[in-house]
Amino acid sequence: MNEHEALVGLVISEVVRPERVREYKEWSAGISAAAMKAEGFRARQVIEPRDSDHLEYLIVLKFDSLANMNRWHESEECRQWLSQGEELFEHRTRHDPGEGVELWYSRPDDAVGSPPFWKRVMLGTLAVYPSIIVLRFLTTPILGPLNLHPDVNLLISVALLSCWLTWPCMPWLTRVLRPWLYAEQSCAGGRKDG
Repeated sequence: MNEHEALVGLVISEVVRPERVREYKEWSAGISAAAMKAEGFRARQVIEPRDSDHLEYLIVLKFDSLANMNRWHESEECRQWLSQGEELFEHRTRHDPGEGVELWYSRPDDAVGSPPFWKRVMLGTLAVYPSIIVLRFLTTPILGPLNLHPDVNLLISVALLSCWLTWPCMPWLTRVLRPWLYAEQSCAGGRKDG
């Protein structure tokens, strides 16, 4: 692999039923072996649970393009593997490149497409506005006395805000608001009007 090659990552969060861990590991090895044969596949990483009471495995699959990543995830072979593993999970979500602020979303597997634009705007406003207020309150006493150029202050603030929003703010907020964000969508029924 070219070290400068830009890769696209598919991150999958799988919360495994405690009594099914052994079966899950066998299943995970199988679906991973199948993914490794997919066109454009480049790498796989597994992050094991840190908490024995919450068995969340994070799987990162990297592909050379969004098209190849989607081709694998929407393939019949992948669907069959996911169907075989259904009973092993308490909860399963995928997080992959989306549009705009959706880069922060953890999209449920049964969601089709993105939440409506107005919901994305409301979610962004709900996350960004209070974060800016708190950030300004916390950083002004530190950055003020340094007499830095305003553009440098802005750069520092934007970097801190981006870190905060990327983790933990937006992942937590989208998890809490997931039923509302994706209320109109499902794999079985598709998108409802309205």
